[in-house]
Amino acid sequence: MKLAFDTGGTFTDFAFSDDDGSILLHKVLSTPDAPARAVLQGVDEILVKVRGGNTPRPGEGPLQIMGATTVVTNAVLERKGVDTAFITTEGFQDMLRIRTEGRYDLYDLRIQYPDPLVPRDRCFGVSERVSAKGEVVTPLDESGVRKIANQLREQSVKSVAVCLLHAYKYPAHEQRIGDLLAELVPGISVSLSSSVCPEVREFDRASTTVANAYTRPLMVQHVEHLERELGQRGVQSQLLWMTSSGGVVPSSAAGRTPVRLIESGPAAGAVAASEYARAAGERSILSFDMGGTTAKLCLIADGQPQIANELEVARHERFRKGSGFPLKIQSIHMIEIGAGGGSIAARSKLGLLAVGPRSAGAAPGPACYGRGGREPTVTDADLLLGYVDEHSFLGGDFALDRPAAQKAMANVAQELGITVERCAFGIHDMVNESMAEAAAMQATDSGVDPRTLPMIAFGGAGPVHAYGVARKLGVRKVICPLGAGVTSAVGLLGAPVAADLSSSLPMALSAWDVPKVKGVLDSLADQGREVVLASGVAPHDIRFSYTVDMRHVGQGHEISVSLPEGDIAALVFRKELIERFHATYIKLYGRQVAGTDVEVITWRIRASGPKGDVTPAKMLASSKGGQHALKGHRPVFFAETGTYVETPVYDHYALKPGQEHPGPAIVEQRESTVVVGPKGRFSLDSQFNLIMNLD
Repeated sequence: MKLAFDTGGTFTDFAFSDDDGSILLHKVLSTPDAPARAVLQGVDEILVKVRGGNTPRPGEGPLQIMGATTVVTNAVLERKGVDTAFITTEGFQDMLRIRTEGRYDLYDLRIQYPDPLVPRDRCFGVSERVSAKGEVVTPLDESGVRKIANQLREQSVKSVAVCLLHAYKYPAHEQRIGDLLAELVPGISVSLSSSVCPEVREFDRASTTVANAYTRPLMVQHVEHLERELGQRGVQSQLLWMTSSGGVVPSSAAGRTPVRLIESGPAAGAVAASEYARAAGERSILSFDMGGTTAKLCLIADGQPQIANELEVARHERFRKGSGFPLKIQSIHMIEIGAGGGSIAARSKLGLLAVGPRSAGAAPGPACYGRGGREPTVTDADLLLGYVDEHSFLGGDFALDRPAAQKAMANVAQELGITVERCAFGIHDMVNESMAEAAAMQATDSGVDPRTLPMIAFGGAGPVHAYGVARKLGVRKVICPLGAGVTSAVGLLGAPVAADLSSSLPMALSAWDVPKVKGVLDSLADQGREVVLASGVAPHDIRFSYTVDMRHVGQGHEISVSLPEGDIAALVFRKELIERFHATYIKLYGRQVAGTDVEVITWRIRASGPKGDVTPAKMLASSKGGQHALKGHRPVFFAETGTYVETPVYDHYALKPGQEHPGPAIVEQRESTVVVGPKGRFSLDSQFNLIMNLD
């Protein structure tokens, strides 16, 4: 049996796979002040449904639990991590403030960056120096480390990030500092850059290690609390956590390097989208995941999400690269915008309608939730436009307050001097425009025409807005999967155990050193194998894939190239590696640079187990739908008609595959609603996905 949960900004989603393969879907409001509370509430409610309470069923085996969490993300964005210190090589204490001296806007004289997670008075320098070739220029001053340890105790520091120059390659001094701190300050959490991020570029490495140290005690506490509470519920369980690169790892790895989980929720959605696309017969697709707080867009090419080797969070300017904290972790490449069901609409300083990035979140939530929200949100607009219904939201388990939504919308409409109807559609359409712009930007950056791609829409609000976004992009086909509102949780059920590890060892191909190459690859394989085995994967099921970051000698940045199979000592191996590098370089930049040597900077590995098997048809067991697909009619507003149209409402679970229906139409699932406009038509495929075709 498996249980997956995805903690979002508004809802926490669940998918439970029983031993007979049936899948139960569930959803509860998130509890941002204590994320574990919503998780445990959902687990309790699911256990009541599947076994009548906390008493295990006869012969019940262990329950594998997979989670995607916002604990790490929220701690960084909301500055709610623990008191953290930073130790580096003497003279580099201001690294977190000086950064790289790059500017994301050359002409802004008042340019700003987010304040570092560690204040200046907790940044310490220790006397030591190792050259880039591994020569000890200055031995480690252990007495200086002891003095720093005394200051850490006096300041009640909970966690420390250690990042010394060249420690990615020569970690001995960092490891000794870690040993001393463990001895002198018992109980303190220590993150070493040589373990968290053994890669070149000291600021990026330091930024990553600091984010890890800042959140590590919180993640450890979160994991231990869940494991303890689950044990008290009689749940024999193994907890696995989704990483930003789309694999799950055991709690031990998640607690050790929580920075790798910072985009776990969006990653789970992208993994699910790739699996649904494959099941629907599509290899390349645009993934559109819209929840209560944000919308995520991801280009899935040739059946796999694109993996980036770096990520930036907490940007001072949301869309300006270089204005946030760089993190050297592998993550699924996607664009995230502050547009979700809870995004708040208001009159801007210019007297115009503005939507987001402020969100009502789960508390108080949109006005229609009846929990004290007074400002209109996207969900309020969708309710007033007829796209969602107050009596069937979450299968009827969560009644919406239409008068409250009407009152909140009327306040903003009055400020703008327009009707409530026009204000509501303006909110809906503005959000669609923002998402279409972001999707077009990502597709264009990847050299793809978005009009040639189908789009898969999921999340609680994704199918509601998919028709409008698709029309703006020129997309002709939209796929809305069964269980769209909890797709990320369903994706977790099928996610493989996977550890992504890296290590920098610069090496020119003209100076290929077989023993060193073998040493770094074997070391990474051993580390990856250890993580995967700890998740219960059998040794014979472990698979390894290798990539390297390469560049022309003298260049400042690298490109990712897959490592060929075969004997690394053979000349043909290096020849194929160079050919792959040049082919990738030409694809990216349209030209080949001749007459220069090529070098590998960073070596990467993914150690993974097999994927889980998720059968969409099994989700029909969660339906409360009747025998008749047509549930009734309700007035729905469409831009094409400029007015409300009496529109048929269908039960997704009662529809039969192969039967085509014309738009306009509303198709309701328990956790989401699909809006089909007048220029669309839809049918179900053999996997029970809703396929919407646009004229």
